Amino acid sequence: MTSQSAEPVSLTSRWFMKPGCEQAAGAALRQLASDVERDEPDTLTYLVHRPYLADSRLQSLPPAEPRTVLFFETYRNADAFLRHVNGPVFGAFIERHRELFVAANGKPFTFVEFLETLTGFVRAGASSADANADAEPVRAGWNGNQHPSVMFEVMARDQVKLKQFFSDVFDWRYDVGKESGFAYVPFPVQRTALLGGIGQADQSSGYNAGTNFYLRVDDLEGAITRAIDHGGSCLVDPVSVDGYTFAMIKDPEGNAIGLIKPFG
Repeated sequence: MTSQSAEPVSLTSRWFMKPGCEQAAGAALRQLASDVERDEPDTLTYLVHRPYLADSRLQSLPPAEPRTVLFFETYRNADAFLRHVNGPVFGAFIERHRELFVAANGKPFTFVEFLETLTGFVRAGASSADANADAEPVRAGWNGNQHPSVMFEVMARDQVKLKQFFSDVFDWRYDVGKESGFAYVPFPVQRTALLGGIGQADQSSGYNAGTNFYLRVDDLEGAITRAIDHGGSCLVDPVSVDGYTFAMIKDPEGNAIGLIKPFG
């Protein structure tokens, strides 16, 4: 009997680019990572590395082959990995670009090692590949943005009906406070980046002055459809800006609810 686990699974995979194919392989790998991020919400981390040669003080041991490509990947569970490796995005990549890499047993990956996380952390925004060229200069002694948003609330005119709406659309279950009657929405502990920001209001729908919160949703269109089916409406159609894909709906009482696809 095969043992199935709901725990996240990570892996490292080592590939080798063929001589003279480095530029084409790099472009293909960047497109692969973009496609995986867009189409595979259960792929939690997908980092593609090459040997670091920018500082001669740092020497790999043993010395690295300059055409090496090292993947580090994390999946929501083992099934998510199997969906990736057998899925259309990775399959199309192999079909189109296999000739750019040295093959072993017909596969471009020469070494694969599966891992489980023992301990550690991922600091949000630490990847140089995600650095924003327009970011403000970092202050000396600065230790990252603090005081993240960790709770939201929707104050309903009719709590019973609004609880049912959010349950129907987002499958929420509630812990009701004995003293307050507040319907808390507890979420399981997750390793995910947090995001916030300050924008400039304008006259466009969904961009008025005020505060908004966003719910992480894998399928924006599906969530919008469910909201409409249960008495809500679409406020902002799905749009991609600065690498983030989001939308907004209104609940039956007219409250704006942001939706954002997984990121980070």
